[in-house]
Amino acid sequence: MAIDLTKPLSWKSASHDEQRMLAALQGNILKGHGRPATVNIFFKITAAKKREMRAALREIANYHATSAYQQLLEADNFHATGKSGRPFVSVFLSATGYSALGVASGAIPADPGFRTGMKAAVLGDPPVASWETPFRGKIDGMVLVGSENDTALRLKRDAIATLLTDAGAIIVKEQNGRAIFNKANDGIEHFGYVDGRSQPLMLVEDSAKEARDAGIAEWDPEASLDVALVPDPGSADGISFGSYFIFRKLDQNVRMFKRREQELATALGFSGEDRELAGAMVVGRFEDGTPVTLSDEAKAVNPPNDFNYNNDKGARCPFQAHIRKVNPRGTGGFETPENERKHLMPRRGIPYEDVPRQVHPSDIPDSKSLAEFDAKVGPLLPTGEVGLLFMAYNRELATQFEFTQQTWANNPTFPASGQPSKLDPIIGQGPVAGQHWQKEWDNLAAGDATLSFQGFVKMQGGEYFFAPSLIFLRSL
Repeated sequence: MAIDLTKPLSWKSASHDEQRMLAALQGNILKGHGRPATVNIFFKITAAKKREMRAALREIANYHATSAYQQLLEADNFHATGKSGRPFVSVFLSATGYSALGVASGAIPADPGFRTGMKAAVLGDPPVASWETPFRGKIDGMVLVGSENDTALRLKRDAIATLLTDAGAIIVKEQNGRAIFNKANDGIEHFGYVDGRSQPLMLVEDSAKEARDAGIAEWDPEASLDVALVPDPGSADGISFGSYFIFRKLDQNVRMFKRREQELATALGFSGEDRELAGAMVVGRFEDGTPVTLSDEAKAVNPPNDFNYNNDKGARCPFQAHIRKVNPRGTGGFETPENERKHLMPRRGIPYEDVPRQVHPSDIPDSKSLAEFDAKVGPLLPTGEVGLLFMAYNRELATQFEFTQQTWANNPTFPASGQPSKLDPIIGQGPVAGQHWQKEWDNLAAGDATLSFQGFVKMQGGEYFFAPSLIFLRSL
């Protein structure tokens, strides 16, 4: 039986072949691994030791890597018993990594962007010479390790690092990540806003839960398997699949972003609790996750995702608001809603802190004025060395990640041509221009103010990888 990638999968009622596919597929693709502490180990392969490196990758695949099926079983057991699963491990190779291992050309994933690498992509990124030093050179592979506790994470990291270095690999960078949660236990970024709320759901069980708990009348996040999965060219057995993987380290200047929020609140004439609306218009959600298109104040018990912009012509949620730019929910105007969905991708990001924070992001004090912010709040906030490790799985880089960055986030005419300049205020890259912000929620006639929100997120480096099937890795 062929695996049907054109629909979501019910893993609990999977056929025999589908179970075999899940056992051969690496975890974290169909569903986030859920571990709050992680380390990304980036390495280069020593060409003269490719045989040793192949053996090391075989051992990681056989004894350490987490299959999709194992991950789902452990997650189910965790929800039933509260018992955490073992540390999560996933293996990734870049195009140069495949070549360094001596893999035949026909067995290397064929996506053109993958073959040339992120450095060659036209994304508006800063010059490679300005990236963090380890990311400027060649990176052949990465191992992602995640765990519920630091001790288990360290032990698993040590085991993986030993295998790599004993095989002659050079570890060029290790990047820790750590999830941050607000009081409602929602994942948030260092800016304080709920993150990762809107995801394409490839498992029937997850879609059913979303329909039951949150509703899908206005926005149905269900997605087919081919939003992420492609056949692994290194294993032509019909059950081996992989996915293209994006890694980008995004540095956040939290102090200056929150200060600009205060500047915007003042420019719009907001006072008291209404000042929070300024930041919500930039992100598209309040910090607690309430979509600004639904309300002019934070009020969500659980961040709602069942909404669209069909009746919002920019009077509630500005056209350039971050979540509207990267998921216009059928109102982008470029394509049919069905085609528009083809650009979405499952994201698996996690915050990082290269310097310890002084205040939890959900506990950043409110400010009644810019002067109060400068005196009491700003000094508590980092100006860099914290941010987001953006990670996402794609079936095709050009139509998903690259399209989202180039055609949506970096495009001032999207989603509504003829409107004032509107680069994505969080990840948009391009000529600096002030975005326009309405002075009253749901009342464009009240006028607007112009203020730029560019430059508070800086790309520090990254690469395109492929997450091969475990069958391929075990066959090296």
